Amino acid sequence: MVHLDPVQARSNIRLGSSGETGIGPLLLLIEPEPVVGLDLADALRGAGLRVFGPLPDAASGLTLLPHVSPNYVVIGLLQGDEAGANLIVSLRLRSIPFVAHGSPDATGGVPVGALLYEPVLAQDIVASVLALPDGRAE
Repeated sequence: MVHLDPVQARSNIRLGSSGETGIGPLLLLIEPEPVVGLDLADALRGAGLRVFGPLPDAASGLTLLPHVSPNYVVIGLLQGDEAGANLIVSLRLRSIPFVAHGSPDATGGVPVGALLYEPVLAQDIVASVLALPDGRAE
């Protein structure tokens, strides 16, 4: 298990421009590449989603998850990231639909269901999120 420092993770969290009070499903965005994360956040907002993030890593997402109730999660996975595998397990236990993207071996052996391979376009991630079953009831 990865030891997480909630105070350190909290300093990396940024609310999207629509904040948490907008209309539409809440999506938690975890993306380690800052420019990609900002591009994804804009594309997801354009599709009518409220975006919390982007968070810089799966460890931050694990820390935040008990405190928010996202309808969906988008995870940018890094190879060998144990926290990413733990986050996937946690999302499944909470029945939160998610889209993951990264290299084919980025899940650490944890079955993902669907993994979009890098490089992937923001529009493909948005389309994948919109194709997910309805997220948690608000």
